[in-house]
Amino acid sequence: MEANTLLPNIDHVVVLMLENRSFDNVLGGLYPAGASFEGLTGKEWNYNPTAPGVGTWTVWQASPGTASGTIPFPDPGEAFTDMNTQLFGGPSPGNCPSPSMGGFAANYARQPPSREGIDQPSVPPIPLNIMQYFDEGNVPWSYALARHYAVSDAWHAAAPVQTISNRTLTHTGTPSMMPGTNRSRVNNGDYTSGLSFSKIVEGRFDPPVNDTTVFEMLDEAYPSGRAGACRDLAQKEGRLNWKVYYHDAPLSVLCRYVYQHWCLDSLYGGNVFRYHEHFGAETNFEYDVRNGILPTYSFIEPAYTGVEYTANSNHPGGAIPDPLDLNAQNFPPPINVHEGEKLLAEVYASLARYPSVFERTLLIVTYDEHGGTYDHVKPGSAVSPFTRPASNFNYDRCGVRVPAILINPRLTTKVFRPTDGVSMKDACGAFVTRLDHTSIIRSLCQRFGLGTPPTPRAASVPTLAGLIRATAAAPHVPERSVIAAAERSMAEKLSLPRDPGKAARIRDWFARRERDDFPGDHLNNAIFATYALSWHGRERARSYPLREIVDLDGDDAVALNAIDIRDTATLLEACREPGGPARLAGIAQREESRVLRWAQQAELMQKPGIVGDDAFLLMTAGVTGIADLKLRDASELQAKLVSAAAALGIVDFAQNPAVTRKWIAP
Repeated sequence: MEANTLLPNIDHVVVLMLENRSFDNVLGGLYPAGASFEGLTGKEWNYNPTAPGVGTWTVWQASPGTASGTIPFPDPGEAFTDMNTQLFGGPSPGNCPSPSMGGFAANYARQPPSREGIDQPSVPPIPLNIMQYFDEGNVPWSYALARHYAVSDAWHAAAPVQTISNRTLTHTGTPSMMPGTNRSRVNNGDYTSGLSFSKIVEGRFDPPVNDTTVFEMLDEAYPSGRAGACRDLAQKEGRLNWKVYYHDAPLSVLCRYVYQHWCLDSLYGGNVFRYHEHFGAETNFEYDVRNGILPTYSFIEPAYTGVEYTANSNHPGGAIPDPLDLNAQNFPPPINVHEGEKLLAEVYASLARYPSVFERTLLIVTYDEHGGTYDHVKPGSAVSPFTRPASNFNYDRCGVRVPAILINPRLTTKVFRPTDGVSMKDACGAFVTRLDHTSIIRSLCQRFGLGTPPTPRAASVPTLAGLIRATAAAPHVPERSVIAAAERSMAEKLSLPRDPGKAARIRDWFARRERDDFPGDHLNNAIFATYALSWHGRERARSYPLREIVDLDGDDAVALNAIDIRDTATLLEACREPGGPARLAGIAQREESRVLRWAQQAELMQKPGIVGDDAFLLMTAGVTGIADLKLRDASELQAKLVSAAAALGIVDFAQNPAVTRKWIAP
């Protein structure tokens, strides 16, 4: 890759995209407001003239603490009509509208109350809470990294629309059109209508977005960095052009090119990987950094729900979608920004621990859209991504400002504002294009020689020109407080006992879905669909990372990794060799009986539908392998599984007898 003056000596770009917070909400208090920083003065306000919630509501900061990290709760409105009301005071602003930024409180007052949960009563929306902005005590690592490196106070969501449209614009430069129409996709439901849950369970999925992605452009420009074929066994592999790292639901696979390069039922190959794949403090992302195979472009997705992980997306509202009504408010617990801060610290630390990689990497931390939270800066006009005008929304307006933290040791400024916006003119007058999510595409195209950006929007937006120096002005000192926070976060996770009932609960959560279609505009429809793809692909797998073996710990994994055993298939092969268990016992410094238990669990996981927690419970119930499993009576085994779960202290074991019968079936 040839040097380029846009991002000199940058070989890797990493984007961590969180959920649904405005710039003011997260970073409006980072510096005093003034000409050099477009922050809050503390006097900004909204007026709500009609019940409920009549009053004048001024911006304010809650005291740091666990409870304030969930403000606002319940979830604000984020549909297109909600955003129009927040910006313009009404759902249909007409031609050439001028935003007042005065409708946030009134719109929030009319949202539904939260769902009831265990020890969590339903609460109504309080207009004052939509005007809250966090101080350093609530988002300490966002503040620390924004001050230590750079913040942009001029970065907008690509459009005043929901999550999927903004994420699609980030990948393609367009939200795409509804098939067979000249109507643009606006709300989340425009992407999920027509999907079938039963087909998803079977692994049949028709991604809605067919437009060219920046991932495809990278593969076309650099064929040597294309991913290899899907496979179960680890192989030595060079650096790929791109990867998507996800937790529960890889929303990026709504783009066809990304989906086609996801080995969803194999452990290796492809470009889409779980963020957590390894034992101990090392994530799949850090594994790639440490081994010198960090892709040219990495996109990291958070945990959108609390079903499998602790939700760390920072999306306001509850963490648990209702599978019976994906368009209802989520169940508690509320998602807390403290969890997103932990993820931010982990990603940063994974880079900062490896200075030679970090020096050549630009980390961009941003949010897909403002999610209904208040911001005072008026978004302006934008170039439409379409060559033919859309009959509904032409995407000729920017979205609300969102947080953007820019991290690299060679930055030129503390507050980045673009210098290469394009002067344009439309029916509403003259304007200069603004920095938005599609600026990532244009910057990648220029830095890595990918050619012309794929849409008029992506070709017109400013880039990150002037952000990076060619050489460091001074020796780099990492932000050690954030690295320490990441180490504490990972230590907390490692100290938690393994929950062998989790797989049964996840399976039960999906099984409760009664309808096959995905009507409505809530993001949960897309989350549920892509999470189901991931989960059921995982159940079809024949090989898993070593961390799936319940009683194989991090020290064991380190010892096995040293001899290139990183997965259950390779472990099982090694154990089947003459003297294999004794050899592995010596390497791991464990009793041979312990290694044989690992092998038994690895063998059971070769049966489709059995994941690590299941294999451990089956062994606890006395099953010694697949041959033994086939001889069992389903009803008796179900009873033994329930008894084993009780003995392990799993109070909400939710194993469906039909699952047990399927395991036994040949």
